[in-house]
Amino acid sequence: MEIRHDFIAFGKVFAVAFAVGLDVLAISVGVGVARLPFDASLRLGVAFAGSEIAMQVIGYALGTGAGRMLGDVAAYMGFALLASIGFVMIRKSFRHFSEAAFDATRGMGLVLTSLSISLDSLGVGIALPAVKIPLVPLLILVSITTTVFTFIGLEFGARLGERYKRGAERAAGAMLVILAALFAIERFF
Repeated sequence: MEIRHDFIAFGKVFAVAFAVGLDVLAISVGVGVARLPFDASLRLGVAFAGSEIAMQVIGYALGTGAGRMLGDVAAYMGFALLASIGFVMIRKSFRHFSEAAFDATRGMGLVLTSLSISLDSLGVGIALPAVKIPLVPLLILVSITTTVFTFIGLEFGARLGERYKRGAERAAGAMLVILAALFAIERFF
């Protein structure tokens, strides 16, 4: 029974880390169109992973506090928040807007880019206590997936451009919506 529980917990951790990584992949493809040098790619990988982890920890702390105060209501609010984030990501992927010319690899451009991709992780972090996902294994896997997906996205972007960026963002959003639904179903049963 314990092995089954551990396997389910790992599955949840992997699914959330993969969805977060797909969001980073979408941004990285867009940034990768500029064909960045290795040092800029490394800065992006570290900044994206660091911002995702920080937001997950902050969100987890907020979610734990809300869980203590609101009980089961906080769990359902977490599921709704997770699904909402997924829907926002999907909707955002259909918008066509011109990108301002700023350097996403250093200074304020790097901070803003990292913050923009990690705000959804704040919401995911808030939902984590409700779905009983262990934080430390998730943070380890998120740091790995975001860094790997950053490098993959940058290389993919350099080779293929904007063509696939929106598809990755839609896939990440759909995955968060599906996860929210599955977590809610699991809570009922």
